[in-house]
Amino acid sequence: MPNYSVFQANPEELKALIFGSDGTTARPLAVNASAELLVGGATVTGGTLDAVSAATIAGGTLDAVSAATIAGGTLDAVSAATIAGGTLDAVSAATIAGGTLDAVSAATIAGGTLDAVSAATIAGGTLDSVTSISQRSFLEIANTDVATGDTLTALPAVTTAVLGHYSYFIYNAGANDAVAQVEISADGTHWYTDIPSTTVASGSVAVLVPTRFLKYTRLAYASAVVGAATTIDVYFNAQGT
Repeated sequence: MPNYSVFQANPEELKALIFGSDGTTARPLAVNASAELLVGGATVTGGTLDAVSAATIAGGTLDAVSAATIAGGTLDAVSAATIAGGTLDAVSAATIAGGTLDAVSAATIAGGTLDAVSAATIAGGTLDSVTSISQRSFLEIANTDVATGDTLTALPAVTTAVLGHYSYFIYNAGANDAVAQVEISADGTHWYTDIPSTTVASGSVAVLVPTRFLKYTRLAYASAVVGAATTIDVYFNAQGT
């Protein structure tokens, strides 16, 4: 009753229902069992969300989440936002199209798309697949003090499916000559000689660069002369595509 004074000794009788307007219709505001305001399909364009716990944000826009912990619930999409701090326990089947993830630690990214990961530390969790490695990446596999024998023996195969440039550096540290050849395979079982047997003289270096591409690549080695063993150091160096 407007313009009337109300005197009531019992506060329970003074409860009021708060309404909001959508422009045409007055609607009551909704809260949960803890008297927290429910916001659905909203755009939060400013201010701070310190924490979002066990909530589902099904629509609207989060411009930025800074130093917050999102401990549960669902973020359908984060687009062009910067998540500068806090914790994302899991991102499942979501597309993060822009913005920055400073670090992903012990999280499982089960689906969705990461367009780029630049200068980030991925300390744990699971990456279901990696389709390419930036050319700035570098891979080295060293096999040192390898003793040669009378028959060709292969080093462990390297998966070269996502590598762009790679080669074998061979140093013969022993007193006798060695031979080496590069072999490639599509299934890891049947091998084709890509670079035929090449002599690596005692005390010299050879670099073998594969000329053909298949999923797996390996180096096979042996003594150049039967009964005249030697020792070689082999380094596999590669760059991403």
